[in-house]
Amino acid sequence: MLAQRRLNCTNAIFSNRKHVFAAVLLLALLAIAACAFPRAQAEKPPPLLIGQLNALSGSLAYSSPSLRNAATLAADHINRAGGIDGAPVVIISRDTGSQPAQGVEAARALIDGENVVAILGARASSVTLAVAEHAAVPAKRLQISGISTSPDITSLPDDDFLFRTIASDDAQGVVLARLALEQGYQTVGVIYLDNSYGRGLADTFEKTFTSMGGTLTTSTPHADNQPTYTSELQRVTAGNPDALVTISYPGQAEIYIREALDGGYSGAFLLVTALKSAEMIEAIGWDALEGVMGTDAGSPPTPRSAAFTAAYTDTYGEAHPMHASIAQTYDATALIALAAVHAGSATDSEAIRDALRSVANPPGEPVGPGYDDIKRALSLIAEGEQINYEGASGDVDFDDNGDVVSPIEIWKIEDGKIMSTGRFELP
Repeated sequence: MLAQRRLNCTNAIFSNRKHVFAAVLLLALLAIAACAFPRAQAEKPPPLLIGQLNALSGSLAYSSPSLRNAATLAADHINRAGGIDGAPVVIISRDTGSQPAQGVEAARALIDGENVVAILGARASSVTLAVAEHAAVPAKRLQISGISTSPDITSLPDDDFLFRTIASDDAQGVVLARLALEQGYQTVGVIYLDNSYGRGLADTFEKTFTSMGGTLTTSTPHADNQPTYTSELQRVTAGNPDALVTISYPGQAEIYIREALDGGYSGAFLLVTALKSAEMIEAIGWDALEGVMGTDAGSPPTPRSAAFTAAYTDTYGEAHPMHASIAQTYDATALIALAAVHAGSATDSEAIRDALRSVANPPGEPVGPGYDDIKRALSLIAEGEQINYEGASGDVDFDDNGDVVSPIEIWKIEDGKIMSTGRFELP
């Protein structure tokens, strides 16, 4: 009996020791897992968050989906090539409605709510300026627009946080004036949107045109979101000009160009960057605008622009849209990502800003758009080599103001298409 009790006691002790050992082992494994999990989490690099301010509604809504596609395509090329230290580029899009107040609100939501490190846009120069002044610059966030052309952007005090990949209207206005005289328009009336974009381009055009001997009959501003522009048309055509220079957004120009044609106010027009829109021309009628010419920031075709066009077509199953700033938007997105890789950070906007000219400007190994070149660019940066990004839109060499210099393209509406004339001129 005593022996049996001793045996039971021994078994109980042994059993308890096994349970204790198992418990200690389990606690040790849990402790290791608890330490390892945060370490794994901490080692995972953060994504590069880029906010895109797009005009998905309002008078600039034409072609905005294509700009979203261009930014997404650049992000996809970066991500397929390895991303930012293995982490993805993420594009977060917000609508500005082409209105400064809505654009500032959208930018603040991207900065404060989404914690984006950089902002693409906006489309309208007035929105870009408002966002820079009231959101991006105070928050020390890099901002790059691929479409805002107002000369006011150059002189804005921005602490070097505001850039653009499209030429200023200081260049386009000069070429537009030369084109007007070349077309035989000795007298013109100018109708323009009364904001930073419209006023800036109208002013440059008018000064150049009159200095070259042309006569400005009337310069007439107009507001946004009007159901009709007949009163403005009456004023701008009062002097019976040879042609109307139209400096507006597609949503406004569609209305007043149709009214000008239907009402017999004018049948001769010169168009600008924002009106290089197949959707707007389709709405008015291709035949009605046959032979009309316009200007746009652009560069002669290159193998790099051809690579971008092919990538866009392959990805979205449509021909490359002939309107402003698709290539410039791709370039802006790619440059933010390449600068982040060069800076070694996806979260430090100041460091990315400081690296921007290092990847965009000479010297360095030339690289361009498209998956293959983007992958090569990432490899070169990883090896400590200098790169010089030459974009889908041409050279994107930033000056001290964050501006680029590019030729101005002369284009034409012909046979139901927007066609390049093959002419690219500097001011």
